[in-house]
Amino acid sequence: MERLTQRQDEAYDFIRDYLREERKPPTLQEIGDALGIRSTNGVYKLLQALEKKGYIEREKHAARSIRLVDDSTRDPLAGDDGIPMLPVVSRTASDEPDRLRDRPRRLLSVDDRLLPRRCDPDDCLIGAAGDDGMNGDGILKGDLLLIEEMDWDEVPNGTVAAFLVGEKLQVRRFDYANGRLHLRPASRHYTEETFPPHTSDCYVIGRVVGLMRML
Repeated sequence: MERLTQRQDEAYDFIRDYLREERKPPTLQEIGDALGIRSTNGVYKLLQALEKKGYIEREKHAARSIRLVDDSTRDPLAGDDGIPMLPVVSRTASDEPDRLRDRPRRLLSVDDRLLPRRCDPDDCLIGAAGDDGMNGDGILKGDLLLIEEMDWDEVPNGTVAAFLVGEKLQVRRFDYANGRLHLRPASRHYTEETFPPHTSDCYVIGRVVGLMRML
């Protein structure tokens, strides 16, 4: 498949995300509004280029007729049906965060409707909550957490986030204040922990965007 230009890539990503979220293709007007293209003719030319390069197929004279030819070519973690296959991480030490994705316990298919809009499956992984520190917020030990990886300084204060503390994967509410990372539990039986940003004792994996549990 031919490479896409930046503009074509933006159009493709919007179409893919729209299909995942809305379960139907976008119209020319919706694509134009999202990309800031005033002319539907401009959108039409973009779609022509995507079709010519083999990324989409369209039915003539239909308003919502765009189909992705093979979404898995854009997502190496997608299964045969295009559903993302995310790694379930194994035990990892906080001073070796680069090994988080090494030798995953298994791969787990995740309905892409669980992924927030604009959330790239390549940036996501699954880890099990290591304790009951957030049971006040309904997160229990062993729950599978859908985590979007991001640097600690990209995680907004107040966000429920996942951390490696020693070799335990913890979920806490994150705050950065007074030059320190604050890991705030929701259970009164656990105490708040604080760390300097670049310590090897604590690694911020990213924000928690979903949860899965077997009953």
